[in-house]
Amino acid sequence: MPKISEEEQNKIRNMFEEKMTEEVNILFFESDSGCDYCDDTKEILGEISSLHENINLSVYNIEDKEAEKYNIHGAPATVFLDAEKNDLGVYFFGIPSGYEFNTLIEDIIDISNMNPELSDEVISAAKEIDEEVNLQVFITPTCPYCPRSVRVAHQLAMVNPKIRGEMIEAIEFQELSNKYNVSGVPKTVINQGKAEQVGAVPAKTIIDKIKEVI
Repeated sequence: MPKISEEEQNKIRNMFEEKMTEEVNILFFESDSGCDYCDDTKEILGEISSLHENINLSVYNIEDKEAEKYNIHGAPATVFLDAEKNDLGVYFFGIPSGYEFNTLIEDIIDISNMNPELSDEVISAAKEIDEEVNLQVFITPTCPYCPRSVRVAHQLAMVNPKIRGEMIEAIEFQELSNKYNVSGVPKTVINQGKAEQVGAVPAKTIIDKIKEVI
């Protein structure tokens, strides 16, 4: 039985036809053990990739060398590359379900067009960041405010190759959540805890936090 209803698939297919221009490459990393949502995530991505010819899905095991290349620290993990297979710093750790399903769809469209919905001021400020930055956004699928925080991290990553934005499903990655004392979501952790931001905030606020760190 499909994870995505036929009605929803038709809606997404039409959206892709209308808005997608370039290819999007999706890398999925699964694990043979301790991964409760790997099969479900792979099925969702498979159904999504079947909705447009410009979406290419490749599946790897977390033990593969590809996982080391992209610094995959757990499964299920999803990585997005552009048409030339450049790493855009757009990562999902955990199943993109609930409210985060829309994040997945919006990311695909943004990457295809390379036109993230950010103001010129924010894009300019993001491009000024000249040090490596990792934004880890802890979420739960039932959090209605979380997608905004994930989208900010992913969009900033799209405009600056030094920024990596990770969605992390807090319950699936409990050990990581405990490490950063995640008691509420969304919570954005910057550069392994050097700064953090609780709640959904504008992209400019995250950039200001980044600049404090670097």
